[in-house]
Amino acid sequence: MKLKSSFLLILAVASFNGYSQSNKDLKEVKYRRSSLHTILIESESFPKKEQVIKAYYNAPFPDKYDNHSVGEKSFDAKKYGAKDDASEAEMIEVVTTYLKKTKVANKMVAKWFNRKANGTFDIDLIGERGLVNASFTDMKTASASAEGKALLQTAGLDLINNTFVVVSKMKFIENEPVARVARDAAILTANKISIAMLRSKAIAVADKAYDQAKVGYSVWTTSFLYKLKWDDVTSGTFYQDYWLDNAADPQAAAKKASFDSSDLFQLEFIGSESASSLVTFSLSEKRTENQIIELSVARNIDHVYAKLQKKYDVFKTKTPLYSASPLSAKIGLKEGLEGGEKFEVLEANMDPKTGIIEYKKKGVIKVDKDNIWDNRFNAGLLDEDNADGGKKALEGTLFEGGGKFYSGMLIRQIN
Repeated sequence: MKLKSSFLLILAVASFNGYSQSNKDLKEVKYRRSSLHTILIESESFPKKEQVIKAYYNAPFPDKYDNHSVGEKSFDAKKYGAKDDASEAEMIEVVTTYLKKTKVANKMVAKWFNRKANGTFDIDLIGERGLVNASFTDMKTASASAEGKALLQTAGLDLINNTFVVVSKMKFIENEPVARVARDAAILTANKISIAMLRSKAIAVADKAYDQAKVGYSVWTTSFLYKLKWDDVTSGTFYQDYWLDNAADPQAAAKKASFDSSDLFQLEFIGSESASSLVTFSLSEKRTENQIIELSVARNIDHVYAKLQKKYDVFKTKTPLYSASPLSAKIGLKEGLEGGEKFEVLEANMDPKTGIIEYKKKGVIKVDKDNIWDNRFNAGLLDEDNADGGKKALEGTLFEGGGKFYSGMLIRQIN
């Protein structure tokens, strides 16, 4: 089977249909995304643990990433050496050990190449996520041609090399003990006041603050970010030593076993971030305890992801411009926008002969602080001040800035 010139034409047309759009508003734009697998550490005991874990599983998957789940979504860290009072550095060691022992990197590569039970691979998923409208499965033929090598190169660069794992540790902490400690410390300070009236007033303030803070819980999330290593050595060794497209190959069994046991594939630790949010149960008619837990967990996850994206450039996502007039995009409070953030506007250009895509900067735009879209999970259910619509009425966040921009161009936040 040979790569025909028509394949390259289809490739170019399909990809440009996803990138170079007219000035008409777009409801859905296809573009190459990073891929993500998420895992929860669930070893510690804490209040409402069952509801928290359930809320984590039910939370929407981050919509700026392709879902690259590869098996179990949680694990008991104690089985990998974690202590109850493990520091963040110790927990990183535990997570790294877990990822290595369970061969998560191997599983992620296997998913990229649609590995079957008999050990054979294909590149259908790469074609799909790479916006390729045709596929070829004869790797020997493809890798023997300049066009085939170019497609594999761009697939590795744009897709496989942007594959991540986020491992999150969550806990609910009761507010009352913390609030009590704060109140007792405030009262000790107040009792040192010699003037009785001022002393009584300070004690009353401490008691009031305690009454307001003691109800409910605080959600704490720490997330550890890892990236799949996919360089020339890794990809070259994979194609040469492990690639299998025919189960009848005399070396099929050996290659299958070698891939399963290989330590070639690695996940690199990028960094971590933490986020917290207050959960109170002074419930109104429209809010149940489970609803508040679900909302708090989902928003806490969004918050920590937004912090990871802002801190680590490699994890930043691209987002299509939703419309050019007004200038808008489908990001908002969920992504941590506050107003004034700057985004570079990128235009994707593909070489029709190779399939390699390059992003050219076309300008910079800024978030309009008065028009930020509230796209948080179930926006409005907890936010009674938004009951009149407010930011929810927007279809996307508006931006300030001019230029020859069109819907479908990609934007990426800059520092």
